[in-house]
Amino acid sequence: MCLPTGDERRLFLALWPGDAERRQLAEQAAAVAGRRRVRDANLHLTLVFLGATDAARLAAYEAALSDLAVPTLELTLDRYGYWPRPRILWLGASRTPPALYELVAELHRRLRGCGFAPERRAFQAHITLARQFSGPAPTQPPAVPIRWRVGEVALVESQSSPEGSCYRVLRRWPGG
Repeated sequence: MCLPTGDERRLFLALWPGDAERRQLAEQAAAVAGRRRVRDANLHLTLVFLGATDAARLAAYEAALSDLAVPTLELTLDRYGYWPRPRILWLGASRTPPALYELVAELHRRLRGCGFAPERRAFQAHITLARQFSGPAPTQPPAVPIRWRVGEVALVESQSSPEGSCYRVLRRWPGG
């Protein structure tokens, strides 16, 4: 059970998988991530981490994104990666569609107008499969790549619970 939040909410914008993609992602995580795997319900692809956000800032973000045009694109998740410093095992794309980079740039552009400061590191499309993973990443790619047809952006709230984080979709911007 998630705990109630205070005045600020911890938010991010993400690609939120449908049932079929989530099931495939969960199978991949179960096959390679072991006990440290991310909960099936939490699997997603973060586009922009907004962080602690108060109600006024959230209203500004939603207004800035009100007419967001989300492209329809196909993402092929076909390789594993591992970041040793945070010990993250992830699944990503060998070739990220240019439209996804353009979408992230558009989100940043709109949010900057609200005082948002994007992260300095370059966007890398990935789905975290496990945290505190002992590594290394599997050397073989997934036996069957996951093809994910993307067409919306979700605003998601992260809440703490005794069992770990749980995520709740607050709003979606559908594609055109």
